[in-house]
Amino acid sequence: MNLTLAQPRRYDTRGIAVDHYPAALDGATASRPVILVHGGCQAAWCWALYAPLLAQAGFDVHALNWRGRGGSAALDTADFVSMSIADVVDDIRCVALELEAAPILVGHSMGGLAAQLYAARYPVRALVALTPVVPSNVGAEPVALPIADMAAPWGPPPLEATRELFFQGLTDAECRRYQAMLVPESPRRVREATQWSLPIEVDQLSAPTLVISGALDILTPPATGAALAGLYGCEHWLEPAHGHNVLLGEGAAGIARRLIDWLQGRA
Repeated sequence: MNLTLAQPRRYDTRGIAVDHYPAALDGATASRPVILVHGGCQAAWCWALYAPLLAQAGFDVHALNWRGRGGSAALDTADFVSMSIADVVDDIRCVALELEAAPILVGHSMGGLAAQLYAARYPVRALVALTPVVPSNVGAEPVALPIADMAAPWGPPPLEATRELFFQGLTDAECRRYQAMLVPESPRRVREATQWSLPIEVDQLSAPTLVISGALDILTPPATGAALAGLYGCEHWLEPAHGHNVLLGEGAAGIARRLIDWLQGRA
């Protein structure tokens, strides 16, 4: 399968820059839109593997960039450092309002929690949370990650730290490539993600839901993913050869294809 044939079209909606991968199947329509929600320190580039595969399977794919990065509306430092993971819900909503049908949400890490929060407020056809930050309802143990200054952008971490935190299981060349693409993050979001401090209204979530964890992940450990799946009463997959970033590297395409199979039967 030649993924290089699927090139996105960039559009802007309400200050949110979106990479659009139209459904590639003959006769496919925009009736099965997917919104991809990246995680902290990243942008829509992280979906360069998943998005074409979803489009080739007949989904209409929209990979957004959070406000303040990736071509979306700029934020001054004071506004940026005060941004919460919950604010990403507004970014998702900007994209959803452009669609003809309720979206399927696929979110990674902080974006996984933002997708959960969105699904508790607005209609979605399905929800997939990839190595997600979990809500406070789970009661998970905090993750130790120092934040030097809550008034200054956090990171991105140096190469060795990103290898340990984000890119377990990737080659040295892949780690260097993707570390160079990382951007600073809001310290408030980092604190929320490591202290698991944002609650969710569980009874408002009714869409088919899937949680995927990486066995090597130390940021959102597999036990928290299992606990989240228990909270929602949904499926939980554990990927033994992957860490926090299940979107990149060898084996990621296999995860994406199985995710697509799961969606085909539910959304």
